[in-house]
Amino acid sequence: MSTVVRIKMSIKDIEETRDKIKAWLMEEGLFKEVRSEENLYYQIAAEFPAKSGRHLSIIQPKDHEDMIVVFSRIRLADAHHQALSAMLPKDRERLIWQMRYDLLFQDSSFEIEPGRGDMRSIRFMREIYYDGLNKNKLMEAVRENFKCELYVVWKFQEIFGEMQASRVSGPPEPMYC
Repeated sequence: MSTVVRIKMSIKDIEETRDKIKAWLMEEGLFKEVRSEENLYYQIAAEFPAKSGRHLSIIQPKDHEDMIVVFSRIRLADAHHQALSAMLPKDRERLIWQMRYDLLFQDSSFEIEPGRGDMRSIRFMREIYYDGLNKNKLMEAVRENFKCELYVVWKFQEIFGEMQASRVSGPPEPMYC
């Protein structure tokens, strides 16, 4: 019978890691701010690519002291959500399953929200453990999440087209946030 040993990180280690990540993001022009959340040691808001308006977070969960998570979410524009909802249920399910299969082999994990055949957004997460954390690994995780989001954008553009503002009522919404 094996025993699970949890690594207990000191607050000093966690703060040093936060500051190191912040410095790396600042070097690349990606850093936005450090935020406080109750269930996190910290949340660092960033933007990738720089000045793109595409947001992501690097979080340090309190229940996993030896790990950070690169987190991002893509939200479907209303026009794309409406077009997806208008598909025949069989075709919509086939598209969602194909996207699941394609995303399955990426390094980032994902979760379709809210699920059950409906899709409003997809969350992407990439964990990095402290013993493997360096600037290269962090930027690799940031790029991986971005590539997953780009896949979703391009897949919807392939299926539904660009969805120009003239074809939908109201101002266009961003595909990701």
